[in-house]
Order: sequence, then structure tokens, then C-alpha cells
Amino acid sequence: MYEDKVREWLMQPGNNFCVLPFIHMAIEANGDIRPCCMGDEFDLNIRNKTIQQVYNDPKRLEFVDSFRRNEQHPACHKCWKDPEIRANFSTSPHAREITKQAMNGITPKHELRWLEIKPGNRCNLKCRICGVHNSSSWTKDTAAIEEPEVKYKNSEAFKYTQSCDWIDDLEFWNDLNQLESIEYLHFMGGEPFMVPEHFQLIERLVNDPTIDTSNITIGYNTNGTYFPTKENFELYNNFKQVNFALSIDDIDERFNYQRKLANWEEVKNNIKNFQKLNKDQYFVHLDPTISIYNIFYLNEITKAFNDLGYHNFIKQRHFVNDGYNAIHILPQHIKSVIVEKYKNTDNIWIKRAVDYMNSQPTDNNLWEVFKKNTTKLDSLRKENFQNTFKEFYEHF
Repeated sequence: MYEDKVREWLMQPGNNFCVLPFIHMAIEANGDIRPCCMGDEFDLNIRNKTIQQVYNDPKRLEFVDSFRRNEQHPACHKCWKDPEIRANFSTSPHAREITKQAMNGITPKHELRWLEIKPGNRCNLKCRICGVHNSSSWTKDTAAIEEPEVKYKNSEAFKYTQSCDWIDDLEFWNDLNQLESIEYLHFMGGEPFMVPEHFQLIERLVNDPTIDTSNITIGYNTNGTYFPTKENFELYNNFKQVNFALSIDDIDERFNYQRKLANWEEVKNNIKNFQKLNKDQYFVHLDPTISIYNIFYLNEITKAFNDLGYHNFIKQRHFVNDGYNAIHILPQHIKSVIVEKYKNTDNIWIKRAVDYMNSQPTDNNLWEVFKKNTTKLDSLRKENFQNTFKEFYEHF
């Protein structure tokens, strides 16, 4: 297959090509600018600036030039360690044609086609694998755990959430400069449906006669607690496609524990409604992140998701990559239990999780942090890990 040839080319030693610097930009919850969701910040911020200004800032242009010189820019250190990440992005639907051209010697134009926006950290949930950087609901808990001796409004957590107020600048949502070539507009969170201003940008795209929205795909990462309104769908009908990635990591009481303030039965109803959408216009998939909390229950989760009509989640490769919720930090005796539990599975999603768990050594220090912080959060939130995950806890 030609796609395989492209991946083979990308993975060749000495080939540092990535398409994203040429066509993509990511805006973090606090307005910081990153080359993509995996790259480090540029020391640039969208506050009081336009998309055009930051996309063409000299710091960012030098970053792009480093890829023209086939250099390994330090902002992309995660991808230099794991070339599969770079290959996956460069062969994604929004990038593969440009990557094919690059393989044939055609240098990509510096043209914004794929914009990722985290519109602040506004969120109605405080998920266990999340934190204040992606959820305003985490602010008080973060301050209580990390800075218990500091007054709340003097805490770093409070200051960070305040820094996410750039989304209140209506000029940003009215700015269409640099969006003439946009093909994929991706809203992440926080929870994007809690930021109604983003619909202002979508509406302006629809009403601008110079922009053909039938060539644009809208994407969402959403926690499933919201279902679009009739008015939302009327806007979406103007676009090529709308993608919904539903961040659902578990089911029943374990779901309620992991995604604090959500209700599984209500979310499950939304999941069913998403499933009913026109498949030609809407692409919906479940997007679970594997962590310590759900690694023991992947068989059960697979069955439940399949029963709801979702099967393509098994293609996902999303793990908590670092910190005290990552599965690779687990003590060896627990890893051995998990390996034994899944030894006969033919589920590629589960196999990938086990491989990832074993790809790095146990971290006893982070394991102690996990137990300590879980106990603290249980106390703050009046929850009980041992009772909720009792089958797993037996092996602790």
C-alpha cells in the first residue's frame, strides 16, 4: 500500500520530516502557543494577538525553518523519542496528501490548515486523570493538595485558571485572518460546549463569502455531558463533516468516580444519541484514555462499549503518559497480575495497553504519590477508591 511506503519513508533514519509545523498550530487553555499537542510551548501567547500574528511570529517561523533544514527541533523531543507519533500525525486524514507530496520532493507551503483550540480550562468535571490545566473545576482541589498553606486566591492553581480568561476577548472569536485555508478546526478542552463563544467563530466562517465551509471539518473532544442543540446542528450542516471524540474511560460507578460530577446514566444516554447521527455528516467515536483507574477493567469496558454500538475505539493509543496515574509506574507484582489477566486476549487495544505498561520500569516514588494523592482526593470528595475498585484493590 502507498500509505505504508509513506510511513516507511517517515521512519527512515535521518529523516526528520513532520508536516505539522507547516500546516498546524495549537492554542493551549491559557493561550500559550504550541506546534501541536505533543510539542513544547514557543514562549508565545494568543492574548491580545491575532491568529495571524502568532502563526507568523519570528519564533514560530524559525521553528518551521528548522524542519526545512531537516533538523530535530528541541520543542519536539517527545516525537524524536517515539517516531511513531510523528508518523501518525503526518499520515492523518488532514495531513497525508501533503506528506505524500513531501516524500516526492515538494516542500509544503506554510499555510494554516489545521487549528487546534483549547478555549480556556472551563469544564464541568474534575476527572481523576485531569488537573487544573484542563479543568477549572479542579482549581480548588489542586490548591488544597499542592498548596494547603497558601490562601486560595494566592495559589498557583487559582492564578492559572484566571490566566485562561483570554477566551472572553470577543475580538479573537471574530478574527478570520489566517483562516482562509483552514480545513480542520479542532476544539478541545476543558469542555468546549461550555464556551458558547466558539460558536461565534463557527458562525462567522459560515457567513464569510470568501470561505467555503463545505471543505472544512469541525472536530471536538468532549466529555459527553453535553449534546448539541438544534441550533448547533443547523450550523454544522454547512460543513464537510463534524467529528466528536467522546472522552469516556469507563462505565457505571467507576465512571462516576473517575469523572467526578458526571452521571453515567445521563452520559450513556448522550452516547446513544450521538450514535444515531447521520454517519455521512458526523463521525463519532469513543476516545478512552488508559490509566491506573481502568487498566484492570478493559475486558468489561470493551463489552460495554461494543453493546453501545462503538467498536473503533480499539484503534486508540491514548494513555496517561507521565505522572502518578500512568500505568507503567505500577509495582511489578501488579503488572504481573495484569499480564496474566490478559494473556489470552486477541483485543489489540488491550494488547497495546499491556505493551505500553511494560515499556517502562516501575516507579516506586510515583506509586507512593498515587496512593497519597488518591487518599487526599477521596477525603476531599467523599469517595472511596478501595470500595469502587475493590477487585483491583485486592492486588495492592
